[in-house]
Amino acid sequence: MMSTNAVRGDQVADEGQVDRGFYVYGILGHQEELPDGLPAVGDDDVKVELATHGNVSAVISELPLARPLGKRQDLMAHQQVLDTLAADATVIPIRFGSVLKTKEAVVDELLAPHHDRFEEMLAELAGLVQFTIRGKYAESAHIREIVAEDPEIQQLRETVRGLPEEAGYAERMRLGELVNNAVVQKREADAEEMVRALEAVAVASNRHDVAGEDDAVHVAFLVGREVTGDFEQAVEDLGQRWAGRINLRLLGPLAPYDFMPES
Repeated sequence: MMSTNAVRGDQVADEGQVDRGFYVYGILGHQEELPDGLPAVGDDDVKVELATHGNVSAVISELPLARPLGKRQDLMAHQQVLDTLAADATVIPIRFGSVLKTKEAVVDELLAPHHDRFEEMLAELAGLVQFTIRGKYAESAHIREIVAEDPEIQQLRETVRGLPEEAGYAERMRLGELVNNAVVQKREADAEEMVRALEAVAVASNRHDVAGEDDAVHVAFLVGREVTGDFEQAVEDLGQRWAGRINLRLLGPLAPYDFMPES
């Protein structure tokens, strides 16, 4: 996600004794208007609007600075604005919480000094959107597979099964270590299989670590708008192949949060 010299709302208030500022969601190519009904961060009664300089426009809305940002509804509004725009246009996401004092400051301090770089980034991301896939193992399917695949784990489970809780410490530690290592390897293998299955219909991918007990995969893909239908079909095919083992959830199209060009 793009970082700029825009700052958090509370910092703006501290610096200038002002009570309202302009929240910045993201950057588009030159735009004349926005879709109706976009939710605004921090104030439901204001309209999301544009500030434009040359060939780039910032998506902004006025907000009161007295209320700290960070509520769930703020995060959801920020993401909803970006993802709604990303459905039809190339958008550079600006990090959550970025605020400038005035609409003029958005132009003078954000758009003007970064104009050429924004143009380059928009050109690099033109025609591309992000999809994110999260997967969870169905009813601990991965644990059953691990036990079935590893004779040492099977033997240790049998060894500790009939022991009192205070006995078999070394065996329990070894069993836990083996299972944890096997879960990590299985997640890596499943993420690799997902990337291989979808790489023909994606431009790039970015894997994320998962931590939940039943979490299997979390991978973001950068996809051309013209092949989003092919991508969704490929995900559907993979989901059918993994039916009963991993449940997939597809999110998108989204703004390209995971694939921002180097600043």
